[in-house]
Amino acid sequence: MKKRETNRGVYWLMLLPVLGVLFPWIYNTDSPEFIGIPFFWWYQIAWVPGCAVVTFIVYRATTKRGS
Repeated sequence: MKKRETNRGVYWLMLLPVLGVLFPWIYNTDSPEFIGIPFFWWYQIAWVPGCAVVTFIVYRATTKRGS
């Protein structure tokens, strides 16, 4: 049985959410506001679905699906 080759380079995408919130001085500001929510808060909240999307992409790229 041959071992399936996986695209391990795609794991680097998992660093995007970490780097996106690692440096708070970049996004520590009130403007621009989004529906009354300061940028500091909505930027971090936006990473929640962003993390889910990145995780889904990495999962689909690295798991074996039905033959």
